[in-house]
Amino acid sequence: MARKPRIPMLPTELPQQRLYLVKGLPERPANWSTKFGKEVEDLAPPAMPRSARYIAQVEWAWSPMHMRIDAYYLSMCTHHRHWVLWIKGYDDNWSRWMDPHAVATGPRAGLDADAAARLILRDYWTNAWDDELDRFHWQNENGLLDAGDIVSIASGVWGVGDEAGADGQ
Repeated sequence: MARKPRIPMLPTELPQQRLYLVKGLPERPANWSTKFGKEVEDLAPPAMPRSARYIAQVEWAWSPMHMRIDAYYLSMCTHHRHWVLWIKGYDDNWSRWMDPHAVATGPRAGLDADAAARLILRDYWTNAWDDELDRFHWQNENGLLDAGDIVSIASGVWGVGDEAGADGQ
């Protein structure tokens, strides 16, 4: 069952983000290609399945009145041939989580959930980076992927650069 994300309100509630084992990305299968847009609508179920696995939650905090919080989930398509990446965003105007929506799909390609989550999340962030989204400021919660996994993926997209904000400071 897909769990509801929880936004940490104290620095002590954030997952440990300074020291971690960086695992790197799995090797990309030859037949792997991530789809976005209309193709996602054709492959993804109409609603996120209850069996979706919680990947992680990250936050961008550009200013006190300008932020973004995304919780990511991974599921299979209806026919179990593709992985589906879901995003549930937080609406701070109404203090509630928005309904999840599918944003990317990738072929099953014999990958387990951990490897698929790493590849599809990296491809999604690369696509978002092309649309000028900067690196998130910190990770709010661990799920299928831990802080080391998330930082490794982010470093592959945005570079190793400034990680001063990685602990919420």
